[in-house]
Amino acid sequence: MAMNKIAKQTSAVLLCGHGSRSPQAGTEFYALMDKIRRKLWGQELFGAFLGHTSPSIPEVLQQIYDQGHRDIMVQPAMLYNAGHMKIDIPDIVAQFRKTHPDAQLYCGGPLGVGALVVEAAASAVTAVLPPCDGEDVTLLVVGRGSKERAVSDQIITLCRKLDTRLDVGDSRYCYFSDGVPLLSSALTQAAHSHYSHVVVLPFLLFPGRLLSHIYAEIDKVAVQHPAFAFHKAPAIGMQDVIADALVQKINEATLVI
Repeated sequence: MAMNKIAKQTSAVLLCGHGSRSPQAGTEFYALMDKIRRKLWGQELFGAFLGHTSPSIPEVLQQIYDQGHRDIMVQPAMLYNAGHMKIDIPDIVAQFRKTHPDAQLYCGGPLGVGALVVEAAASAVTAVLPPCDGEDVTLLVVGRGSKERAVSDQIITLCRKLDTRLDVGDSRYCYFSDGVPLLSSALTQAAHSHYSHVVVLPFLLFPGRLLSHIYAEIDKVAVQHPAFAFHKAPAIGMQDVIADALVQKINEATLVI
């Protein structure tokens, strides 16, 4: 699927979420949409999901088209340039273009670990930092995990940027799956360090099953190591700067040709 730089404003924007069985994830997705809507310049904003939640992306694309829009911007609300960004959403867009040749579709990129995302991550950590000397705190950044090196490297980059930005004694990274070190071993290692406090940042936009699993793993290790205090940072999607980052991606969108 080829791309050209965007040449004009679209009349409609479709924000695409991963989808989750968690009601809170859906609530936060629509709350993020409200923040984005206030920042757009006259474009109508719609929302849809890849799975687990309705409505689906093809359904809403058809709805947008039926309302008369022919210039449609598709913006994923996703952090990683992984399978959903590279395959799933492009395939949906390509199929829609085949059946609607008079429509022009534009696609935005993933959020990645740009300045606004790093700001959101730092704020999430700061919100749960204990009132103690920062040198007594170790930060653990948790990635989803991927077999793709470029995706896994995003967590390493984020960890380095946060280490530079935050007043903590140590910063490390790990993965929930498909990466080394895994969360369970990283938590145990942190609990055997000389730091009294462990702040854990799951690099996720919204709550859901994965965040619940990460929190459960933290709770399990905390019971095994009661001398250490574990602090769970929230997902970052509800922060205003994430809305700013997505609007930035919308403005940088490219035309699918």
